[in-house]
Amino acid sequence: MQNTVLVFSTSPALSGLVARTLRCRQIHCTPVDPETGVETALAMGPAGVVTAGDADGSQALCALAQGFAQAGVPTLALGGVAAALCACLGGEVGSSVSQRGAVTLSLGDHALFTGISGGERVLRDVRQLRLPETLLPLATATEQVIGFAHAAWPLYALQYPMERNDPDAAQMLENFALNLCGVSASWTEEAIIRRAVDAIRQAAPAGRVLCAVSGGVDSCVCARLASLAVGERLICLFVDTGLMRRDEPQKVLDTLMRDLGLVVAHVDAHEAFLHALNGVTNENDKERIASQLMTQMLVKQLDYDPEISCVVMGTNFNDALFGFSPSAQIVLARSGGALSVCEPARDLFKDEIRRLATALDLPASITGRRPFPSSGLALRIIGPVTQERLDLLRTADACFSEEVRQGGHEKRLWQYYATLTSNPEQPGTYVAVLRALQPAQGNAYAARLPFDVLERASERIRKEAPGITRVLYDLTPSARYGELE
Repeated sequence: MQNTVLVFSTSPALSGLVARTLRCRQIHCTPVDPETGVETALAMGPAGVVTAGDADGSQALCALAQGFAQAGVPTLALGGVAAALCACLGGEVGSSVSQRGAVTLSLGDHALFTGISGGERVLRDVRQLRLPETLLPLATATEQVIGFAHAAWPLYALQYPMERNDPDAAQMLENFALNLCGVSASWTEEAIIRRAVDAIRQAAPAGRVLCAVSGGVDSCVCARLASLAVGERLICLFVDTGLMRRDEPQKVLDTLMRDLGLVVAHVDAHEAFLHALNGVTNENDKERIASQLMTQMLVKQLDYDPEISCVVMGTNFNDALFGFSPSAQIVLARSGGALSVCEPARDLFKDEIRRLATALDLPASITGRRPFPSSGLALRIIGPVTQERLDLLRTADACFSEEVRQGGHEKRLWQYYATLTSNPEQPGTYVAVLRALQPAQGNAYAARLPFDVLERASERIRKEAPGITRVLYDLTPSARYGELE
């Protein structure tokens, strides 16, 4: 861990942004819970620490920053934490530098700012700092001090907000890691593969290995890594939930067995999932039930094959950040025998996993697969899940997806799909709601698809799925882009 930077923030999205920014530059960075004490974090052997956030909750981050800096670990405080840290160290925090946000930024001659120029910027909520003798000015905005360095400790602070697609913020983080922390840019795909393969071999020195595969990029990458690690000792489990898109189960099986050469146990569980979801309307309940049933299917396979000593799961970093990880339930649920769980992608973000898929020569059907909820089409049905509704939604989704692809629009889209809801004007019929999302500025917004694409999709849906009598296009931005990516 001595070649990594730890990041602490009260916002999981912000800590994830810092980590992803550094990792894109091949520098390993790990988000850590702010409640983790300094001593515990120091035991991880970090080369540097970043604390970031607004004024709310910054006191705890101030204590962490001081603790690491006093221990000799280079520490960078960003945003509101910098102002709060100034006050904690005996300085004063004055009024806002600019009510409208526009300032003239001037950066000192310091290794933190290599390759970054000052000039006109928009920095909101930036306050003037009055520094004590122990702090040295590092940057000014409209001739007012907004950043500092400690005279004795390796502590640096700047009221500069972290935002997506900000090249100066990314350069500053890289300068901090390389110039001030002394880390090396060694977080490459080759290094990640070696690390993951070693972890799987360590978790499964003997016995058979089971890898649950859904067809998504996370689980398929983990399956390929497990194959590299244990070879013929690997068996994959694919559960057909009946909640997948048109022809998707067979395509997944063909990819796993023919293209990747994996041994796959195929379980047809569509009746079990349909029964378990009968009458369920709440989307959180659908996710919970589908996840629990999938875990049960995995445990059944474990009980069927007692020689399995290790389970490989496709949990990624966003799953961990937002609290999703079924590994504990799997270990507890097995009826007997020792079992280890390995999650080789647990500290990887989705974009890293996609790059890893390309490095592992996985086919485009996997590397380019659109994000899909764990409860599948059940989540895209507003109301109860029935076989009729699943069939109608599958048809509508296929019609829309084919029109998007035939028009060549899929490459600029993050997601595109259909949802289904009852038509209140005509009881017994349904409305298909089409949705296409395009990433921009860290969020996902409704894509401006050409009208003829939407028109053709609407005509096809009403013709091929007669139970659907209306087709709408959803213009609502996504609230889950940061979680899934």
